[in-house]
Amino acid sequence: MKDLLSELLGPSIFLLVLDLFLEYPDQWMNLREVARRVGKNPGSISRVVCVLLERGLITHCKVGKVSVVYQLNHNDEKVQALRVLREKLKKN
Repeated sequence: MKDLLSELLGPSIFLLVLDLFLEYPDQWMNLREVARRVGKNPGSISRVVCVLLERGLITHCKVGKVSVVYQLNHNDEKVQALRVLREKLKKN
């Protein structure tokens, strides 16, 4: 995975997680999967996921009694703008 936003704006766990969701917009991922893919611990990722949820950039779905999975929020205008920006960065 190429961390395009982190390369442009500087290293940030927030941008790593956001970039992951932008890279795989249709995948549902649990917290551990997100942590594994960005190489950070789940505790750090959970704080970032909460912020992304609050800002409406990702959405969540409860699976079973306690498991939750997350996906990019395709309906958010900010997400659509970020996807366009990311595509332009990929071309450069």
